[in-house]
Amino acid sequence: MFRLHGFYTQHTCKALYVLAALDEDFEFVFTDLSTGVQRSPEFLAMNPAGKAPVLEHDGKYLFESGAICRYAANVTGSDLYPSDPYERALVDQWLDYFVCHPGRWLTSLYFQNVIKPRVGMGDPDPDTIKEATEFATQQLQLVDDHLANNGYLANNRLSIADLAAYAYVEQESDLEFSIAAYPNVVKWYERLGASDPIVRGKARLQ
Repeated sequence: MFRLHGFYTQHTCKALYVLAALDEDFEFVFTDLSTGVQRSPEFLAMNPAGKAPVLEHDGKYLFESGAICRYAANVTGSDLYPSDPYERALVDQWLDYFVCHPGRWLTSLYFQNVIKPRVGMGDPDPDTIKEATEFATQQLQLVDDHLANNGYLANNRLSIADLAAYAYVEQESDLEFSIAAYPNVVKWYERLGASDPIVRGKARLQ
């Protein structure tokens, strides 16, 4: 059985949504990073980087959310991560694009606008916010253009790329950043938000 150790972050949500989509038994173990538990010897034995999420499976541990998503789908033989080399590469392409580009900047905005004030790290940095907003705006336009003729990010069907990307895009609800200017992204986002994997995944965070 899969056991996911995680916190309220988009990285945890990515893995959680994928596990919920696999129809496999799994356990979610809430790891409250605000307590410093991630620096304990027990947690560092699972992930020496001291970060969440961590996947526990068959007595082994795996960290980094992208690797967790790929592994969980792969080991269960799920079509969410297709076996055809080109189709799989398309999934990897969009998964990596979101991690390195719009997801990066949306996460930067989330850190500046939400995390810093919440944990007393000072005021948001306006230059960082300006840079992140500009890049996220440009890069989501590419996604919107792609979704104009595609129902999903890769192979025109649901994949781990969509579930991971959703976790990044949903941060916009807590930011001074709106996806309203991207109608195709909005339709994709609303459709995924109502899907069983996202609904079941969110229920585990309650």
